[in-house]
Amino acid sequence: MKPTLLITGGNGFIGRTLTNKLLQEGFNVRIVTRKLPKTQPANPAVTLVQADYSDVSSLQKAMQGCVGVFHLAAAIFAFNRQGFEKANVIHTQNVVKAVNNTPEITTFIHVSSLAASGFASDVEHPRTEDMTPTPVSDYGRTKLGGENAVKTLRPGVKWTIIRPPIVYGKNDSGVSKIATWVKRGLMINTSGNGMFSFVHVDDLVEALWQAYNRPETAQETYFITEPDVYSWDYFITEMACAMHCNKPFMPSAPKWLMKATAFGYETCARLTGTQPALNYDKVTEATIPGHWICSNAKWTKLTGQKFTPLKEGLKKSF
Repeated sequence: MKPTLLITGGNGFIGRTLTNKLLQEGFNVRIVTRKLPKTQPANPAVTLVQADYSDVSSLQKAMQGCVGVFHLAAAIFAFNRQGFEKANVIHTQNVVKAVNNTPEITTFIHVSSLAASGFASDVEHPRTEDMTPTPVSDYGRTKLGGENAVKTLRPGVKWTIIRPPIVYGKNDSGVSKIATWVKRGLMINTSGNGMFSFVHVDDLVEALWQAYNRPETAQETYFITEPDVYSWDYFITEMACAMHCNKPFMPSAPKWLMKATAFGYETCARLTGTQPALNYDKVTEATIPGHWICSNAKWTKLTGQKFTPLKEGLKKSF
């Protein structure tokens, strides 16, 4: 009988790619969802199970019969600190408590973020795992809180924390929103002169699988990223090239205008019940005097994994 692995956030962009990878490796996959659809997936090796992240017993019931957990569920956008705290800290604490009460689970892989570590003050010194975390946004602070929750897993559970930077790939909702503005030919440059690290979703999922499969990744934290770093202008230029359209006009916006835009997005999102394309928290991250870059040296020294260059990855994505 095939063993079963559970994914929180399995219906998302990364989760769907991870599901395919785990199926290829011979596992059954159980995906936690807040609301069950009318029908289960066509593949009998994939099941959806309803659970409430605010209810530990509900999560524990969903985990019964599973041998490992990939915790992807998180809030990238929220209207305030409390929203981030609930999704990224309290819900992670509850998932951890459920694992602690489920003896058959022996492995836990947690997807965090570069934002939990903070930014690099100069290009020559990207963030590394041994640096003291200094998150600057509510998102980053609460992702760090989620990491701290993972470290309270009971003895006997092998945990690994993965910190990706910007994740992109085919059918990614975030990159798709950017692509819409690229097609329109006009977008505000909200990222200044900073440099950025990127990772293609296929490379991230390969790293998640290796983190699960390799015993030597136990009780460690890793940045998973392409080794090169890029300007936002390069990213947009190569995206336009991959989409076979002209590079958009990208005027820079002062901080006050970005805040005003974020206020407008947040107001519309509250009225429509959707996620804002920009909020105050992202403005904070976008206007820091530094770079959102990290080093993959610790991971590549251990695994030898190769990463997709941004230009090639964007061609794959579009």
